[in-house]
Amino acid sequence: MKIRNFAMALLIVATISGPAAFAQGGGSVVNATFTTNVVNGAPTDFPEQFTTSTPAVYYYGELLDLTGQTVTLRWSLEGKRMQDVPVVVTSARQPAWTMMKMQPQWTGNWTVEVLDGKGQVIGQRNFAYNPPM
Repeated sequence: MKIRNFAMALLIVATISGPAAFAQGGGSVVNATFTTNVVNGAPTDFPEQFTTSTPAVYYYGELLDLTGQTVTLRWSLEGKRMQDVPVVVTSARQPAWTMMKMQPQWTGNWTVEVLDGKGQVIGQRNFAYNPPM
């Protein structure tokens, strides 16, 4: 009997706190990619590498279940923060993109992190920016 009551109480707690906890701290990024341009709200290409002849790199992703939050798209080069771009999320599925005008001397490994309204990383993508071979 004690096990049955405990199991029932656990089920009730999971039902009550599960969805609410997910709604408050949930959210994700899908279809994240890098591109050389965004036209009509969509990436124009999907290069596998970027060289110093590439004048700009775009990060594109779709933000899910983050309505009402200000999300940050954070660009870093070799761990050094280069740019933070705030995005106000107004719908349950919202495309978002940002662009970095590249400099030839900014070679190395780049990271773009997506931070939710609480500053938690909910997505991350990397690319290398190097001289042409």
